[in-house]
Parts: sequence; structure tokens; C-alpha cells
Amino acid sequence: MSEKKLDVDDEFLAFETVMRVRYAETDANQYLTLEALTALLTESWLRFLYAQGIKEVNADYQGLIIDELQLNIRSRVKVREELLFEVGIKPSYDNGGHVEIKVTRMHTGELVAHARKHFVNYDFRLNKVTALDSTIKKALYPRLCKH
Repeated sequence: MSEKKLDVDDEFLAFETVMRVRYAETDANQYLTLEALTALLTESWLRFLYAQGIKEVNADYQGLIIDELQLNIRSRVKVREELLFEVGIKPSYDNGGHVEIKVTRMHTGELVAHARKHFVNYDFRLNKVTALDSTIKKALYPRLCKH
């Protein structure tokens, strides 16, 4: 399998959250599983959305959904380690963008993983991808929507 290089641009990282690895998230050797890491990435994304005031599904039955994940793991993680998740949005186009996530060990700063998730705005009533509304754009891209 070929390795795709994934570099997260620190310029876009605007939110931080810390999570501790629990026993239930580890394998028999007490290392964090891939499935658990993916779940922690999702949790960091949802915490970011909450901090920005974005609901999972709004009153118009629209919400942001992830449709692609690229993940590069650089270091194994043991149970009870605290991880720092830095989250940011890289603008892409009117329907969505890319979530950039950098995972490091809280106390040493050692890189654990880089992740990029592509998201789109989805209308659950119409079952199709739609353009981001202005409220979500302002919450996701405050630097671009200062006017």
C-alpha cells in the first residue's frame, strides 16, 4: 500500500481539546485502536462544532457530514495518555471544506497523528448535498466572513 503524505497546515488550527485514552479504547496490549482513534477524531470535530455554535442538524434539517477521511498515524498511544487535538477548517468551496486535525501527546508535544476529513452540507429532507448557508459559513470561516 502506498503512503500518501499528509501535512496539516498549523495556520488553520483554531480550536483545542484534550482527551484521555480509556481502557475501552485499547486493544489487548493496551494500545489505542484505530477505531477508537477515529471515534476520538469525530469527538474533537463535534466539540469544535459545538464551540462554534453549529448544531449537528439545524431547523432546516441540514447538517455537516463527513464523506472522506485521510489519516496518518505517526506514533502508538497507550492507555491513560492525554492527547491534544487541534482542529481547524481549510476552506474548499460553497458546499463544504476540509477539517484539519493534529493529534499530539499533551505533555511532550510528540506528534501522534494527522487527519483530514472532508465535509459537506447535507439536506436530510431532500437527501442531497447543498450549499453552506451564511450562518454556518460565518461560524466555520470567521476570517473570510469579517464583513
